[in-house]
Amino acid sequence: MPRLEAQVSSRLERLTETAKKKRIDPDRLLWAFDLVSTRAVGAEINACALIPGVDLANHSPRPNADLSVAGSPGHRTGRATVLHGKVWEHGSAGLVAARDLNAGEAVRISYGKYPNQRFLLDYGFSLGDDNPLGDEEKEDLA
Repeated sequence: MPRLEAQVSSRLERLTETAKKKRIDPDRLLWAFDLVSTRAVGAEINACALIPGVDLANHSPRPNADLSVAGSPGHRTGRATVLHGKVWEHGSAGLVAARDLNAGEAVRISYGKYPNQRFLLDYGFSLGDDNPLGDEEKEDLA
């Protein structure tokens, strides 16, 4: 995947430049970027978030749970949403099982419908030949 190599190089270059401008150790910035980018999840709000525990759910094209976000993140007390039959404070998030799960069954969510190149670059895994979108990303990911 030659494009993947170019995208990795581009991200590394941008992080190195940012570290230099901000006077941050480049290795520490790269470590932090890798930590966040491999654990952040889309939160149905056109953004990504770090939500403790959600990063333990593996990807599946046939998920058995969904990430749900209630209301408008950032709104303080007094605002709530009824979600899945329970009252959730706006901005709260959690995993909701799509069906009853068996004891010991892995919780699986969808990280999105992406080609292997995006999964590998952003999450560190590939679906291989099982991915109907194949390997190549149509637009630049850098």
